[in-house]
Amino acid sequence: MVDVFISYSRDNKARVADIAAAVSAAGYDVWWDAELPPHRSYGDVITEKIGSAKAAIVVWSQASAQSEWVRAEADVARNQKKLVQTAIDDVMPPLPFNQIQFADLSDWRGEADHSGWRKVLMSLEDLCGREAVAAPVQVPRPMAPVAPPRDDVPSPPAAPKSSFLPWALLGLAVVAIALLAWKLTQPAAVEPAASQAAAPVEEEKPEVPASDDAPAPATAPGEAYTLAAVIDDPDGFTNIRAAQNTQSAIVGKVLEGEKFLTYKQPGQWWRVRKADGTMGYMFRKYIRLVEGGAAQGTPAAPAGPMPTGVGGSGVVIPDSSERLLTPADIANFGLLELRIARNEIFARHGFRFKDPRLARHFGQFDWYRPTSDNVQLSATEKANVSLLKSAEAGAQ
Repeated sequence: MVDVFISYSRDNKARVADIAAAVSAAGYDVWWDAELPPHRSYGDVITEKIGSAKAAIVVWSQASAQSEWVRAEADVARNQKKLVQTAIDDVMPPLPFNQIQFADLSDWRGEADHSGWRKVLMSLEDLCGREAVAAPVQVPRPMAPVAPPRDDVPSPPAAPKSSFLPWALLGLAVVAIALLAWKLTQPAAVEPAASQAAAPVEEEKPEVPASDDAPAPATAPGEAYTLAAVIDDPDGFTNIRAAQNTQSAIVGKVLEGEKFLTYKQPGQWWRVRKADGTMGYMFRKYIRLVEGGAAQGTPAAPAGPMPTGVGGSGVVIPDSSERLLTPADIANFGLLELRIARNEIFARHGFRFKDPRLARHFGQFDWYRPTSDNVQLSATEKANVSLLKSAEAGAQ
């Protein structure tokens, strides 16, 4: 079983080779049809490799958008919930793939901190179930200019021909064979681990969202989070750190459009608090205050009847634990539907709600079995909870 399958157009083979090398350097086992065995049929191998891979990267370009093979492979990956879309040209994925988010790699030249490449690695971490390995990026260096020859420097005299040349070459060959035989008899040297060979590069780790009933950490004395804010970051998210520097640990992150709380503070780093209780420091230039808006703690549940869900089951999104949701999936949801959709992910795992309204709502359905105060979510469920919580904040 491979980790990553790559689908592309042959017109882009050189560029795709760079992407495959970078994914491999990140610690994932990669397969693309440059490794197609000559005795196997193309269709059989492609179907087998997509099915066994944990993630499938589709590289969209002007050429691949016109390729029936690439569109077919992308459709298989989408149906198996393992599609990771990238674009290397100024092109949108063709229908229906333009409804799914993609990472723009058109200007990527191997930079580890490129926003599009970071999105690819985050998707691979979720689908493959492990973090990418920090690998140094090889940037091609220009060749040093060669100094032109000078007329005033005499050339060294030519070496006189010697009749001993054949004997000298034979002697060197004998020495080389002897050295090789000696090396083969020595015990193998232990190579240094990757973490010892190079300084580790800090990885972005997605925050772990919580349900409405998760306890929030205590606020430090003297803090009054009275200002509502959102981020203004071209990357689409901003990290929350444990201390006032970029070397400190990442304790969470805020997505574009997600509201959080802060207050007026001196210096370039401000202390912030998310609706789920996560607290830490954020660089001031990425914070944009929301005029006239300030909320204390987690937003209260909106009034009105609870939605009965699909078929009266109380489930708003039946497959939210199995596939990644997109903003288009929840564009028409109201605040109450968003809240139920988020908490039903926890209800599937038997979470015991302390909120009496949530407990009564889910308690009326046969599928809900409250058994635990602490449940474990999958990477897909965590991402969907974050998306729904961000949409709730935007609907306030």
